[in-house]
Amino acid sequence: ARSASALAMNASPAPSALNTDILTSKQVPINVGESAYGFVLERDEYIKESGAKARIWRHTKTGAEIMSVCIDDENKVFGVVLRTPPSDSRGVPHILEHSVLCGSRKYPIKEPFVELIKSSLNTFLNAMTYPDKTCYPVASCNEQDFYNLVDVYLDAVYFPRLTPDVLAQEGHHMELETLNGDLSFKGVVYNEMKGAYSDPERVLASWSQRALYPDTTYGVESGGHPRDIPDLTWEQFKGFHERFYHPSNSRIFFYGDDEESKRLKTLSAFLDEFSKQDVSDSKVTLQPRWSQPRKQVLGYDAGEDDLERKYMATLNWMLPETISCSPANLVAFSVLDHVLTNNSGAPLHKALIDSGLGEEVLGGGLEMDLRQMNYSIGLKGMEKESAEKMQEVIMSVFEKYAKEGFSKETLDASLNTIEFQLRENNTGSFPRGLSMMLRTMTTWLHDSDPLVPLRYEEPLNELKRQLEKGEPVFQNLIKEHFLNNNHRVLFEMRPDPKAAEKEEALERERLENARKKMDQKAFENVLKETERLKAKQAAPDKPEDIAKIPTLKKTDLEPKVKTVPFDVMPLSGGAKLFHHPQTTNGVVYLDLGLDLKSLPAHLLPYMSLFTGFLTEMGTNEQDFVSLQQRIGRETGGVRSGSYISEMVSDNLTNAPLMALMTMRGKSTAKQVPKLLTVMKDLLFDVNWDNQARFKQLLTEERAGTESNVGPSGHVYAALRIRSQY
Repeated sequence: ARSASALAMNASPAPSALNTDILTSKQVPINVGESAYGFVLERDEYIKESGAKARIWRHTKTGAEIMSVCIDDENKVFGVVLRTPPSDSRGVPHILEHSVLCGSRKYPIKEPFVELIKSSLNTFLNAMTYPDKTCYPVASCNEQDFYNLVDVYLDAVYFPRLTPDVLAQEGHHMELETLNGDLSFKGVVYNEMKGAYSDPERVLASWSQRALYPDTTYGVESGGHPRDIPDLTWEQFKGFHERFYHPSNSRIFFYGDDEESKRLKTLSAFLDEFSKQDVSDSKVTLQPRWSQPRKQVLGYDAGEDDLERKYMATLNWMLPETISCSPANLVAFSVLDHVLTNNSGAPLHKALIDSGLGEEVLGGGLEMDLRQMNYSIGLKGMEKESAEKMQEVIMSVFEKYAKEGFSKETLDASLNTIEFQLRENNTGSFPRGLSMMLRTMTTWLHDSDPLVPLRYEEPLNELKRQLEKGEPVFQNLIKEHFLNNNHRVLFEMRPDPKAAEKEEALERERLENARKKMDQKAFENVLKETERLKAKQAAPDKPEDIAKIPTLKKTDLEPKVKTVPFDVMPLSGGAKLFHHPQTTNGVVYLDLGLDLKSLPAHLLPYMSLFTGFLTEMGTNEQDFVSLQQRIGRETGGVRSGSYISEMVSDNLTNAPLMALMTMRGKSTAKQVPKLLTVMKDLLFDVNWDNQARFKQLLTEERAGTESNVGPSGHVYAALRIRSQY
């Protein structure tokens, strides 16, 4: 095995403290309380956890709040975040998120972002609708490209070209192909949400949340329910934009190594056109607490086969308001969530699977993104009458650990994992600045301190001090917020073979009623409008309008390709070590590759199970619970998989393939010996003889795969096509 292996290591010592003078030089040279470019500086602070200088500005004319983060990161991020609480499930926030991107005052073409992306070097370009906010973020490492994106986004958000046709296209309209045909509802968001509501797990997650907050904006579907979307009127649509898409209701975020003065000048060109507006109606109201727990049941389309084991349910609690909790308490909630369900050996996860009531654990666990947090956990693949039994299992786990507490090994594993993740701040391909922006919104959106979520050092240390003193931190959390908290709902979804048929019947009835109210002229007008809208959608934009979209020039590009330095060192047995010296905050990343050429072809289909179960089976010395605690306690994580790729070759039609089994691990520099020992044990000492455990994992794997097929048909189709090449 050793002679057929390849190693890749990416390591460096922790970087020295960032030169704050360099960051300061990027900032506008004024003090708190002074003004520049129409903005007054309200706060100026250093965030040591991220090595950034953060400033809070307020636009004088409108009251818009701006966070300006100067940091040594070339991946610059900008975002406009608006509080957009819907009062019903007609989907107006979601439809507006699409619609403002359909042309604007400066860029009057149908799809400015399709044109923009043709010459953009963006690292992120999207928009997102949440239950209480809508975000418009962009990111790029190229400064000119970044400000091109910022300009187009600001014009789209504040000066969109909204028309009834845009609502019809992106939201809903009645369509008729021929006079002999049937009426139908069409619209981008309408079709998207019909797809979303075909995913049972997505429906369960949505309703589990909505059931907890029936009296607030969280009690409706911000994305829009297919039944309700056709009720959205043009007046409601336009009025929602006028109320909430205003600088006074904006939280604007900048992040990166660009000049702060350029940020403020760019913003003032847009914001100065507005005056202050009362946006108090955008505040998210609090859900009153219940005196008794509740239960809700919903039927869903589960197909026609094996219905007796297609019941699913979640148990859900409403927790305290995020901004009312101390930072240490918020960290404690996160640690508790990790302890309970983070892996298959976690107490609550294990108890649910061991109960045999279901095939796979459901629920998102702790949700901190809403004004009042919540916790959700459950099972799928259950039989009838199992929901209450599941609830008993969950409550018994809470009762056990409220009384006994968690072992030191369990807490150490979760604390180490969470601290490692916070310090590493590894967001993968997701820009770090965007991750920072979204974290600030947990408090900033609700008029509280946006810097609190970015400062984890002191809250984490405070929690550690409490635990060292023997304080029953987690026992108290469980008692107060789970066992003695009556604001909880058991939400069950039951298979109904006629559910889809009922939905289709309701839609047909609605369309038939609409047809009955039309005379022949009105009916013919639907056909004419269908043809007109399609013709308008197909018509090309004017060349002079397309030319208004900003593009990059050759002079805007860096002429040299950036490369990652590495050294190659031969190891005994024919293996090679590729060493990449990088700034990694003291984290060592180790990738191990094992050549699969000698593996018989008939075993290749089982590689995904083999690699997926490596950390789940336990070893000959440790059961899987102890092994997972050890990985959490002694490393930053270990995972395994497969890597298959064509190699670089002059033969473009028949290049050789590389097929590797990979094992990837990470740790602090001090933990490297322990990381290597863990990886060695996973490769050579896994206990594959535990048939009961293996069957349990297979059952979970099957349940997950089955649930993914319906909502991910396009993914399977693409994989099938790719397999032919």
